[in-house]
Amino acid sequence: MRILLTLSLLLATACAPARTPAGSGSDATVPPPGTDDSGMMTQPPPPPGMSDAGSVPVQPGMVAPGALCNCDSDCASQGANPGICVMGICMTRATGECSAGGSQAECAAGSRCWTLSSADASVCWPDCDSFECAGSCDSDGSCVPTDSNSCDPSCGDFCGSGGTTPPDDGCPPNSSLNEAGDGCVCDEGFVVNADRTACVAECTSSADCASGLICEDMICVEPPCTAGSCPAGTTCSPSGDCVVDIGTPPPGPVPTCRAGSGGIPDWRCTSGSASCGELIAFEPDTGPGYWDYPINGETSTNEYRSYVRRDVMMMIKYAGAMTDCLARSWTVGNGGRLGLGDMSEADGAIPGTSVGSPGHPAGTHVDGHDMDIAYFQVGTADNRLRSVCPHTSGGADAYHCTGAPANLDPWRTALFLGLLHASPQLRVIGVDGRIGPLVDSAMTQLCTGGYLSGTACSSAGRAITWEETDMGRGWYRFHHHHFHVSYSGT
Repeated sequence: MRILLTLSLLLATACAPARTPAGSGSDATVPPPGTDDSGMMTQPPPPPGMSDAGSVPVQPGMVAPGALCNCDSDCASQGANPGICVMGICMTRATGECSAGGSQAECAAGSRCWTLSSADASVCWPDCDSFECAGSCDSDGSCVPTDSNSCDPSCGDFCGSGGTTPPDDGCPPNSSLNEAGDGCVCDEGFVVNADRTACVAECTSSADCASGLICEDMICVEPPCTAGSCPAGTTCSPSGDCVVDIGTPPPGPVPTCRAGSGGIPDWRCTSGSASCGELIAFEPDTGPGYWDYPINGETSTNEYRSYVRRDVMMMIKYAGAMTDCLARSWTVGNGGRLGLGDMSEADGAIPGTSVGSPGHPAGTHVDGHDMDIAYFQVGTADNRLRSVCPHTSGGADAYHCTGAPANLDPWRTALFLGLLHASPQLRVIGVDGRIGPLVDSAMTQLCTGGYLSGTACSSAGRAITWEETDMGRGWYRFHHHHFHVSYSGT
């Protein structure tokens, strides 16, 4: 079974601007402290040597798992696990076939077992929190080779020609690119785990799961919660999930709102692939539930950062109108229209390119696939793109929430994000690490209450991602004042 996995490749789509050399004169790097404009903070290099697991013994004259290598002989063994060089990164062979994706039974401390894609080999992949990684850290925290890593196939079994070539498609273990090439899917016999962070071996019964877990939809998960069984700060929802306690959901009954009636436009584009994929100005500027106001140097007569694919524009207008209809009687929040931010330029370029200051990393916000959108808010006059939380540390801007998002309206935000799942072209929605658990909890409760249905209510299908700590996936910073949504083409 191959299931869509919103991981590595998709999680690289963030909203921080591309890095520019210090002193280059560009204002797209680090904005002045206290502003909400996006900027990329250059990360300090990690300390030399091994990290928290530095006590793991390494053979003299050899290098630890996660370090650069050219031959298998460069890499230290760990007990019964021989050292191997996998496309330029030291790893170890598993003592046997992986009993499950991410199993530790076949590996030494600090590594986990996954089958090397396109090879009949079980490999122990070093954990980034246990070893210094000379490659990159994937979405499940494993050290993996990058495109720039390589090794000598004459002395390494996993170095390309002459050996077995590991994947270079950006997908995590037990997954590969889908046919469209814009997402990762789990390999046969693997499914997306309950946390939507990795592909794990599917289960057929609860006997396949670890103690205390049950098999549900081929995934080992926690059993349904009961009153008093959830940890502090969470509550047992009617769905049987322990969710972040964000208070009582808005009361029903759920209004009757549907596309094609009551001023709610249909999100489905039926005018053909050329027309649906056409890059057009987002017009009109205001409509039911949304507000495309001038931002980042735009004016009311020159909204040059507001060009988007026709099908994406239709989806946003649908979600805005549906949110406005479904939440009309809610007393939480300011009830205003949702502010829209950066999209693409008229020629499909990254916003800011035409004025010499592209505002986002290469490959993002191009050709109208991506959009930055404000969070619904409480305690504010409107829903412009602004921080909904404290975002400073030691007197400097940290570019992410450093405290509770007290100005967030989690219910309307979750409703809007859930409605965005109507289109199968949805790739990923990125939010701040302190906001993610809140909207995830709200979405689960809105599904139970009948406000949402379909993919948004499936643990495997929900496309929202965030980083509560910096895992290097691109979502940790610059999403305290907006979320990022990305759609694929047809």
